[in-house]
Amino acid sequence: MQWNNARRFRRVCPLLVETADGLRCSVNTADVRPFWGIPARYYGGSLLGLYVVGVLTVFTFLRGLGYPVSIVHVALPPLWYRVGQERGWFFLTRARQAFLAGRTPEGLLYLANAYEFDPSNYEVGLTLAKTYQLGQPHQSDEIYRKLLETHPDRRSVTAQHWVRALLARGDFAQTIPLAVAEVERDPARANAWMRTLLFATRHSHNDAALRTLESSKDASVAVWRPLLQTELLITGGQRAAALRRASEPWPAKAPAFTVVYRAETIAQLGDPVEALDFLVQHRAQLDDEAYWTVRLHCLALAGSTQMLRQEFQVALLDPPLTQPRLKMMCAQLIRHPDPVLFERVYTKADSSHMSLNDETAGGWFSLQCTAGAVGDLVRLHTLTLRLRQASQTPFAALLQVESFFRDKVPESSATSFLPFLPVPLEVTYALIDRYAGREGGGSARATP
Repeated sequence: MQWNNARRFRRVCPLLVETADGLRCSVNTADVRPFWGIPARYYGGSLLGLYVVGVLTVFTFLRGLGYPVSIVHVALPPLWYRVGQERGWFFLTRARQAFLAGRTPEGLLYLANAYEFDPSNYEVGLTLAKTYQLGQPHQSDEIYRKLLETHPDRRSVTAQHWVRALLARGDFAQTIPLAVAEVERDPARANAWMRTLLFATRHSHNDAALRTLESSKDASVAVWRPLLQTELLITGGQRAAALRRASEPWPAKAPAFTVVYRAETIAQLGDPVEALDFLVQHRAQLDDEAYWTVRLHCLALAGSTQMLRQEFQVALLDPPLTQPRLKMMCAQLIRHPDPVLFERVYTKADSSHMSLNDETAGGWFSLQCTAGAVGDLVRLHTLTLRLRQASQTPFAALLQVESFFRDKVPESSATSFLPFLPVPLEVTYALIDRYAGREGGGSARATP
């Protein structure tokens, strides 16, 4: 029986030989070649073929949909993230086309898809946050928060865009913690952020953040302590003590905004003429824009109409018209309406043949709001029609602005239309100060 089995094995495998220990392979172990290479090549080749077919299928499908993807990005796993980026740019292009064609809902959908496919694209996220500001402010806020976290290198830019959106809506509850964080984090722009913090605090009538900041041990906050102490005296109703604190000497290395703040405080709580003298003494610490903004404000508070008009003419109207000067003039006339000066400003802007584009839109919309603020309803309507013909802004939004100043809408706060208008921050401050609304209750005093 064993002999028969041995014969059968030799027929199946002729390399077997009989030995004293039974059947053994006749090939020396050193001469045996590994056999796994053949199946490895077979299965590997099959898998590679399937992968190539899959890559071509996906590539063909994506290109068929119009995505400008490269086959290299589809084929190489380390470059797969580029596929999402390309899809994001594809939807961003579609979104821009839809917005230009006036198909806003379609454009918003494309923009949301672009950000979903490529959340690392900062420009797409920022554009989506700005677009959501009009109809979905809560989603806009969430995207701004995400951008702050995922793009720390661009935090300053993101925070500036977000705070503009928050102020336009009158959302001071979110403005305050953002401003506090940036005062501590961004020394280069601390002057602007401190102003924002004071503005939001006055309109929210809640000085808790100022108290917390004043007691902070952070070295970046120490330079602001005299200002914070003065403001807390004002919010506590100690106006005489606040006036003395603002008038007495402050540290020599105090930030530039403290000069603006002290001049404005002295003008509001004491004597505008004294504030003007103080401003002249510290002229070297301010740039031209800050100096003339505060000076004209103090002249208006002093009731020096003739001098105000003369200096307004020389400083702002006589030089060539620029967007910063137009912004300053509009903000001044919104806070202190003067039909005579507005007529000059309107004539200057009209004769300059200033076109309407992304750079000048803020000036034109500021001029429209200023016409309403000074009560020039004829020019208000003229500007509304002109902007309607030249801009992509929905006509309903422009009519809302005109109706606001004609007292044909129930809202009394400028925040009812500010989210729709790309006006400069200075004009936003002025409009909210002037038209704080019933809920806001107005600010204790105007901000220069």
